[in-house]
Amino acid sequence: MIMKRLSIAVCLFAAACGGGDDGDPDVEQEPTAYEDMTFEQRSAFMAEVVLPEMTELFVAFDPKFSTMSCNTCHGDGAIDGTYALPSPQVPPLPPEEEFEEYMQDPENAKWGMFMLEEVWPEMARLLQVPMYDPATHTEGFSCANCHTVQPGVE
Repeated sequence: MIMKRLSIAVCLFAAACGGGDDGDPDVEQEPTAYEDMTFEQRSAFMAEVVLPEMTELFVAFDPKFSTMSCNTCHGDGAIDGTYALPSPQVPPLPPEEEFEEYMQDPENAKWGMFMLEEVWPEMARLLQVPMYDPATHTEGFSCANCHTVQPGVE
């Protein structure tokens, strides 16, 4: 009889403990930070959030980006499944000490301002990371996350 009562008590205790509380279902939970996501979560996030938002941004700048895909930014990395960045297929940038001269070209200036004013801050926001600060050289999202940077003059 004692064993029967003990078994019932253990079952009731286990049932009372139940699973973990996932919180109030009506309260929106904070999304997982990109850096904490698994590869599968990152892939889904890029396909469901980043690609649509970046496509909209790029198409507003230049309609030729209406066919934007993973390959646009990840190049061969989208084909081999590594999605490695920076990608050699994305136009390379000059070293920091040559950037001012680079921006003198009207086409480079047009693209540079679009990237600096729209793409850079939006990608940092989407990935939930701070923007790199060139004045203090603090860590953060920068042009070099997507673009290779040509070596400077030594």
